[in-house]
Amino acid sequence: MSILILMRHGQSIWNLQNRFTGGIDVPLTRKGIKQAKKAGKELKKMGISIDQVYSSKLSRSIETARFVISNLDTASKKNKITKVSSLNERDYGDLSGKYKDELVKTHGEKKVLEWRRSFRIKPPKGESLHDVLKRVKPFFNKRILTLLKKGKNVLCVAHGNALRAFRIATGEYTEKNIFNIHIPPCVPVIYEYKNNGKKNILSVKDSKTNITSKFTYQIEELGLNPSVVYRNLSSKKLIEMAVARNEGVLTKTGAFSVTTGQYTGRSPEDRFVVDDKLTHKTVDWGKINKPFPPKKFDQILNKMKKYQKSKELFVFDGWAGAADGTRLPVRMITNTAWQSLFVKTMFIEPTAEELEVHEPKFTVFNINDFEARPELDGTRTSTFILLNFTKSLAIIGGTRYGGENKKTIFGVLNFILPGKDIMPMHCSANLGLNGDTALFFGLSGTGKTTLSADPKRMLIGDDEHGWSDDGIFNFEGGCYAKTINLSRKAEPQIWDAIRDGAVLENVVLNPKTMNPDYDDDSLTENTRVVYPLDYIPGAVIPSVAGHPTSIIFLTADAFGVLPPISKLTSDGAMYHFMSGYTSKLAGTERGIIEPQPTFSHCFGSVFMPRPAEVYAKMLGERIEKHNTNVYLVNTGWSGGPYGVGKRFKIDYTRKMITAVLNGGLETVNYEKNKVFNLDVPKTCPGVPSKVLDPKKTWKNKKAYDKAAKGLAKMFADNFKKFKKVSPNIKKAGPKG
Repeated sequence: MSILILMRHGQSIWNLQNRFTGGIDVPLTRKGIKQAKKAGKELKKMGISIDQVYSSKLSRSIETARFVISNLDTASKKNKITKVSSLNERDYGDLSGKYKDELVKTHGEKKVLEWRRSFRIKPPKGESLHDVLKRVKPFFNKRILTLLKKGKNVLCVAHGNALRAFRIATGEYTEKNIFNIHIPPCVPVIYEYKNNGKKNILSVKDSKTNITSKFTYQIEELGLNPSVVYRNLSSKKLIEMAVARNEGVLTKTGAFSVTTGQYTGRSPEDRFVVDDKLTHKTVDWGKINKPFPPKKFDQILNKMKKYQKSKELFVFDGWAGAADGTRLPVRMITNTAWQSLFVKTMFIEPTAEELEVHEPKFTVFNINDFEARPELDGTRTSTFILLNFTKSLAIIGGTRYGGENKKTIFGVLNFILPGKDIMPMHCSANLGLNGDTALFFGLSGTGKTTLSADPKRMLIGDDEHGWSDDGIFNFEGGCYAKTINLSRKAEPQIWDAIRDGAVLENVVLNPKTMNPDYDDDSLTENTRVVYPLDYIPGAVIPSVAGHPTSIIFLTADAFGVLPPISKLTSDGAMYHFMSGYTSKLAGTERGIIEPQPTFSHCFGSVFMPRPAEVYAKMLGERIEKHNTNVYLVNTGWSGGPYGVGKRFKIDYTRKMITAVLNGGLETVNYEKNKVFNLDVPKTCPGVPSKVLDPKKTWKNKKAYDKAAKGLAKMFADNFKKFKKVSPNIKKAGPKG
């Protein structure tokens, strides 16, 4: 058996300057030399010796080959480097020497990418990849295969496009799937050669080694230098390591349990977005999206790198988004095993083949115990969540709350997807047996997860989705549910999902039995569990579905004055989507210890980087186009405000939801709630009629009227901030 090693040269000066190089002879940088030496040492560790070395005739390739073999065994060092023009880089013609960023400004990103990566399109007066293949393929067939048949080990050091053509020649790729293949500097691609008597067989050797090499290069490019990196470990292994590192404990149910210390909820006041050319005119700046200087971002990032130097890191590479054409490749870097388990469970795992070529388009670097110094770093406190869309990087520190990971990626998608005409949504979704799709919008604690986990329907996802021309799709591969007062009777699917592989956050355990006590809120009311989506029986995998037939806006009214269910007109739907009224519930954010009324546009303003009108317009267009019914459902208080009344029974809410989904409310009579300008059903199967009229549940009717008018005024006052809204939408709101 013999082997073939393909390797791209180390970083050149023009690589560093982001210029088209092509056939121009440009030397290596110091970093390029280090990359080449390291590659040689890696091959030596693997016990590989080389019999024949080929290089292009360009010095950056020749020098790389020289440094590689100088770090191999004695026999390999004696090899002469044979220089062949067949391995020269693609001729970029008129583009040679020009800066890629400047060409993007002149010709557009799409055109420049075509020149760089397409198979047949030539840059002006240059070569196409097809042209390169015409010279590489004969060299491979006549010289390389001849040596491999003789049992010789061969090293070929060349250039990005020459090697892309080479990998087509080997049969590993075709002209149809080579476009997105990136070949990093000095990362060996190793093939094993066999001949079964009938044909030559070249197969990639030890894909794990190749993954590690490419991945190591990417980590180095980010400027990280950990002692050990654990990448995409199994859930079982992550749990073993988390236990060994005293990050948490195993419960009686098999779930892993952690406490997150001081912060048991998100820290929205400590979230900032870097203000630069990309975001300055596209982000909705204000109290939610607070600007942050690029230099300060770099300052904190550099401190984090130094802090984490020579320590262990855990990496999860995967997808955000279940739809093939729109999903975002993400990289989640943490310094704890349990948070790596959290993101592994929360997002979508790649196949082995996908992991091999994984190229993250957004990275989250989360060091839980690293704290900023506000007086020097420009943060509000020692805790920070900083998003840099230009660098496709978010950095998090000073908090151990797992939800920051998931909501950071949600915010990223909310910025990126509208530009692709995909509506990002803070909602859960499920699918009926007859193919009808339902969406549930609402903030934390309003019931999205609970109500979408219906035993009679199939769960698509519990929190974050996109709506494209093809239908809806889940952003995630897991669920993140509240567990406070959880019972098997009320929420059997969530109860049964809390087992091996699930992660409990801030749930108090019985020290004798190690059973969770879901009624204990001594740590926080925001107790949580994350578990894989497929732990829910009948979950839709992959989690994609058609256009929704029903949309349900969920609110938890702390004043106890909104009807439990109302049908909305198209204009009413837009009004309530833009209003996003609910009550912040205890524990979901730091500092919230009892419900507070709030207006959060799109039922998730804290996650929306762009102006509310951008998302509202997209929803309105889709409701009209697909004739979707929209309802407002109040899961809050009845019979009085918080502290006097009681929370609506979940059994009643479920029956109202069922009536929406099976058409049971299409044939009943409605009456107008004049204060809130809502159409309220007079009857609903399985629900007492008295409950449907909130005023009838109050003992003090005058107190109800006063509270209702007060909330109606809050709606009106809040809506004044939307300046570019049609009169019909404004008229659809409460009258007071």
